[in-house]
Amino acid sequence: MIEYVTWPNNIDQWNREEDHFFYLEVFGEASPRITPGYTQLPLPEENDGLKQGTNLAPLYEYYWSLGYIDFDKKCGPDSWGGELADTAAEVYLYFPTTGGWRIEELLATIKYLCPAMEHASLLQNAAHMFAAAQPMVEDASKLAAIGSGVPGVGLIAASTATLLDVIAKLKVTSVPPMDGYEWSVQKVAHHVQGEGLLHGIKWTIPKKLFIEFGSRLTGSIALNIIPSIPQPSSEQSYRPRRLPIRARAVMKLHPKRLGGDEPVPLPTDGFLELEIEPRVSNHQGGRLVS
Repeated sequence: MIEYVTWPNNIDQWNREEDHFFYLEVFGEASPRITPGYTQLPLPEENDGLKQGTNLAPLYEYYWSLGYIDFDKKCGPDSWGGELADTAAEVYLYFPTTGGWRIEELLATIKYLCPAMEHASLLQNAAHMFAAAQPMVEDASKLAAIGSGVPGVGLIAASTATLLDVIAKLKVTSVPPMDGYEWSVQKVAHHVQGEGLLHGIKWTIPKKLFIEFGSRLTGSIALNIIPSIPQPSSEQSYRPRRLPIRARAVMKLHPKRLGGDEPVPLPTDGFLELEIEPRVSNHQGGRLVS
């Protein structure tokens, strides 16, 4: 089930002067499935007596939406965009490394809706990105065909080809980081007292994206969720715990209008938290090095 959290959490009580009209939303699958052992490949001499094939972990997308509400209906993206700094926003998503599960990041995106103002250029750049991914998809498909007669290998290769094809298509729906749209992502880390290390992704977003794509941007991270248990551990059974995905954003207002870059944190204090309770399917997982 897709669930969401929003800041401010009650728009009816929004303090417009304090919050600068900005909002942040995070949404995604609240009960994602973990497939322990999805990367395990039996050795040839071990195939006898073992179930052929393997389980690839399902692919999930977790989304953020960052935007601006025009309560007074006096301005649009062309005018309010002028108040933003050239680097207009930073968005952070943090995932736990404890609790029996962690993420494997695959692809970060910023979504756009067709047709955009620069639609022709975006399509051309998206086509180049898809063309760059095609050889991997084709090679994996060939591997699937060649390995179809090898116990365990054909199914893995076919699943890999499907995964690469999905990733390539996700790229097409994302804004290419072309001239003027140079958004980027970085891997970041954060520590929470009592909960340990968090692994995160940071999006850096230029002003032009807000001006030309509108007052609401949506991005996502495509990922697998994998089992993770510290070694050594006295735990006898594997049971992932319910933990939050944490999100925050910083809007940056234009120095020419305000005398200096003014960061606007969203939320104003702490993080937006989306509770996730992964579930295990098929069989119990083994012990992994964390």
